[in-house]
Amino acid sequence: MLPRSVEKLELLQASPETYARSLSEAAIIGLNNYSSQVVQLLTPKEFATIGAIIARLLPESREGLFDALPDAAEIELIERPSVAKAPNPIDEDHDPIEIGDDDPYLQAVRHSIEEDEMGGVLFVGVPATGKTWYARQVARKLTSDNRQRIREIQFHPSYQYEDFVEGYVPDAQAGFRLAPKHLLEMIEEANKTDEPVVMIIDEFSRTDPARVLGEALTYMDGPMRGVPFYLPSGRKIAIPKNLVFLATMNPDDRSVDDIDDAMDRRWGKVTLEPSADKVREFLKKNGADGAFIAATIQFFQTVQKHAPLGHALFRRVKDAPSLTRLWDTQLKYQMHKRFRFDPAGLTEIETLWAECKAALQPTAPKTGPGAAAESEQIAAE
Repeated sequence: MLPRSVEKLELLQASPETYARSLSEAAIIGLNNYSSQVVQLLTPKEFATIGAIIARLLPESREGLFDALPDAAEIELIERPSVAKAPNPIDEDHDPIEIGDDDPYLQAVRHSIEEDEMGGVLFVGVPATGKTWYARQVARKLTSDNRQRIREIQFHPSYQYEDFVEGYVPDAQAGFRLAPKHLLEMIEEANKTDEPVVMIIDEFSRTDPARVLGEALTYMDGPMRGVPFYLPSGRKIAIPKNLVFLATMNPDDRSVDDIDDAMDRRWGKVTLEPSADKVREFLKKNGADGAFIAATIQFFQTVQKHAPLGHALFRRVKDAPSLTRLWDTQLKYQMHKRFRFDPAGLTEIETLWAECKAALQPTAPKTGPGAAAESEQIAAE
């Protein structure tokens, strides 16, 4: 009666909730299974339920099935409840794409992936230099802003292979089931298209990346793309060439002593440095006046010689009170941590801040050729 054979796995997948509730105890091995001489122990209701599921799988056989099994038409199949996935941070990014085709970081990524056949590209820099922002911008540019082809995750100290590749998850009916995780899901997405599909891994050094990636460590390499390999579960996969890995990392902030050399060599590096131009851009956008910008830029540039500061820390600064809050709530604590074993260095930083604060007083004359030149330049602009 049926145009083709129907396997038990298909029955499970077609209506998993119905199968789990109505047929979990049924001794079904196959229908019309003459070769194994197995006696099928099925109640009439179980048989009708199987007929209803097959009718869903093979709509062209529905009429014949329901004629042969009238009770099958009365069976209500139970859909698997949809499970809401964790939000993808990139989906919350509604800002416009601000980089152009000639952006140097975008070009560096393209060269590393397309010409140098690197496994991925790592954005490196101190905190608040815009690493995550740039990774998102590059990902959106590579995918023509198709959010379906972008996945962003974040490593942390407890992150494991089972969180990234595949692992067992609780199941209400089966106890535990083997489930594909981020890597396998994005491989499936990449296999649907020839266009770039991008995975962003934030805080790459917060865990041991070699442990998390497992076999993918070898097969993410450019020359190994498309080469099939087996996971411990026996699943056979291959990482397609159009799956792009972007990651961010602060070299001084890590949960492991150092990144495995085999892992390190598979990543092209793009360094984002603290930028006084970005600080100036933030201050001007926030409506700061020329004298304030001059003093702030001088402080920012001078501090870099002692302790690198990311420019994004100054994103909301617009006047003396906001700059003072930045020092009191952020910078002061960072400096105490960085110079906890160097009291002389901490004193130098605190002196620089005191000079900057004095320069911001309305009656205080601006000192130093750098401040004067900066003030004249801002005024001219």
